[in-house]
Amino acid sequence: MTNITVFTDKAPTLEELQKLVGGYINVVESLDGEADIVLDEEGKLKGKEVNESATKLWLGDDKADWFDVLVGDVVVCRGKARLA
Repeated sequence: MTNITVFTDKAPTLEELQKLVGGYINVVESLDGEADIVLDEEGKLKGKEVNESATKLWLGDDKADWFDVLVGDVVVCRGKARLA
């Protein structure tokens, strides 16, 4: 099972992000442009499970529009927690 951790008030540190996603970080923007989604850069190489909820946040609900998927645990940074 994959997890989504959400930050809204304060951006997490690099060390916190790496611990939560389980590796080096990669950042993509949510479909609505309101959040940063942080994931393990090597998640697919590590065989991590598809995170459907995170992929929907990134690419929308229609799986026919998905050109890729997000895997593993992710961190969502919204509002004041957006990454600079």
